[in-house]
Order: sequence, then structure tokens, then C-alpha cells
Amino acid sequence: MKPIRLAPQDNRTQPRGHSWPSNLLVEATLGKDKKLRTAYKVVAHIIAAAVVIQAALIAWTLFGFIPGFEEGTVPDGPPFSAMLHGSIGMYAAPVLALALVVIALLGHAGLKWALWLVAAVVVQIALAFIAFGAPWVGALHGLNAFTIIALAEVGARAVAHAPEHVPSAKQVMRPAV
Repeated sequence: MKPIRLAPQDNRTQPRGHSWPSNLLVEATLGKDKKLRTAYKVVAHIIAAAVVIQAALIAWTLFGFIPGFEEGTVPDGPPFSAMLHGSIGMYAAPVLALALVVIALLGHAGLKWALWLVAAVVVQIALAFIAFGAPWVGALHGLNAFTIIALAEVGARAVAHAPEHVPSAKQVMRPAV
């Protein structure tokens, strides 16, 4: 998007002490917002990709167990793929979701989606712990993963199509004379 162009400033119509062109401030602010919105989209896509990677890791774990179950053996401990699945879910996803909230606050777009995403990640972690005691909850854990992907991608799309934010428009812009 092109930056918003304001009417040329005439120093004779500006109040004392305001001799610098105010549209430079607006363009600088819009540039910062654009970078933060790009960061929001990148982090949201990383979160969605992390969930897909987790699904692949847990499938790898399960299909690695099946031959042992058929032979009647039980594994000694969790395989590396299961530990990596848990690490991404317990550490990477929550940190990325909280980073998305910070980016949304600073970038002035996507806060609603980022907060819903944080809530979905919290529910996901709770479902994971509950599933160890009640395995049927594992199905809800898997379904909630789709919710996390959807929230991340819808939030990224919403930010991509959000209108530009001009802070303190009353102080920065003056009508053309």
C-alpha cells in the first residue's frame, strides 16, 4: 500500500512551534505499522506450521509404536518425536501466541484474533494434561489443533486486509487550505 499523502503544509497556516511537515510523522508511523503487521502474519503462519509439525510428530510416534504393539513389546520411554511434540506445544506455541498479542498491540491490528489464539493454546495445553487421565479427551486435543490453525490463519488474513491506522489523527492532520 502507498502511504497516505496529506495536503501540502503551508507554514503560514500552522500554529507557532509546528514548522515541520506533519505528514512525515504519519508516513513514519504507517511504515512501523506495516512492519508490525508483516511480523504478525509471519508469526501467525509459524504458529499454524508448528501445529502441523506437531501432528506429523505425533503420527510418527504412533506409527513407530504400532510394530512394537503387534509384537507385544512396550517401549521403555517416550520417543524423541513425542518429546518434541510436547516441547513445541508447551514452550514454543505459548511463547509465539503471547508474542502475537504484543505485536497486535503495537501494530494496531489483529488483537481479537491473537487473544482468541492465546485462549485456544491454553485450552490445548489443558486438554493435553487431561488426556493422560482420560484418553478420550485426546480426541478433543486433536480437534482443538484445527482451531489453533484456523485462528492463526484467519488472524493473519484479517491483519493483511485491515485498514491503515493513523494515530492521533486530530493532532497530526490539518485540512488543506
